[in-house]
Amino acid sequence: RNVTVLTGDTFRSFVMDAPGEHTMVMVHSPTCGHCKRFSTFWNEFGSLVEGLNWSSVVRVAKIDASRNDVPHDAVDPRELPAAYYFSPGEKGAPIEVGRDPVEFDYKRDGDKVGWVRSGYDLVKWMI
Repeated sequence: RNVTVLTGDTFRSFVMDAPGEHTMVMVHSPTCGHCKRFSTFWNEFGSLVEGLNWSSVVRVAKIDASRNDVPHDAVDPRELPAAYYFSPGEKGAPIEVGRDPVEFDYKRDGDKVGWVRSGYDLVKWMI
């Protein structure tokens, strides 16, 4: 629907070879309970991006790390779920959602995206 499913083969063309695009990518595993919960919010986020008419500016995608190699050194497929923002022109240094610029205390909040309660939280993070 509003979230593009990536593979190891399509990651480069969708993310890295699109220098003018804002891209949000969720890295997940379908067998991970936290990933299943976060995936619901990620899909809602994709729908909100579409509903706000941002889809011409922001691309939303996800990649299953249990079935695909993620071809980017800054993406850690061992800590799931994870989400990354790839800004236009600076694809080599994505911002991990749950880190900067959102105030986040790993010891207090647990997993990196544990603060997300809905797709709206992700929209607020982007703004």
